[in-house]
Amino acid sequence: MDEHFALFHEEQRFTQWWVWLIVIIGVAPAWYIWWRYLMARTGSSTDATEGVLAWLVWLGVGVVLPVLFASMRLVTQVRHDGVYIRFVPFHWRWVKIEPERIKGVTARTYNPLLEYGGWGIRYGAHGKAYNISGNLGVELEFADGRTLLIGSRRAEELEKAIRSILSA
Repeated sequence: MDEHFALFHEEQRFTQWWVWLIVIIGVAPAWYIWWRYLMARTGSSTDATEGVLAWLVWLGVGVVLPVLFASMRLVTQVRHDGVYIRFVPFHWRWVKIEPERIKGVTARTYNPLLEYGGWGIRYGAHGKAYNISGNLGVELEFADGRTLLIGSRRAEELEKAIRSILSA
């Protein structure tokens, strides 16, 4: 069977309204600076350095940051040869976890803020986590005692798919 055949596939994005509200509030100053620069330009001469700075702040914070945030997604696949994770755009390649490295797998409810300090690629007292929304996930335990939590809206299905490759 083709090793790239996915037994499980899930893509998640930041869809929470309050997350987008924080992004909008965060980039609003860059848009304001840019707008003020454009208004100051009409009818008077402005410093070229000030203009370059206004454009760079607007482009970097006001445009690139929201586009980067909108492109973020967590992709999880279970294939016959392992568990694959990509946190786009931060991972250029798949992170592969071979079945022989996995000692245990448990679908569980967790507290993203208390256990891992939030969402994203996180490191906390409970180990590493890849999560993008919600409070459901699958925790992998490795032979060396480390753990990895993979956030999933379909945690039970993900656990079942991982168990299927462990017993193969």
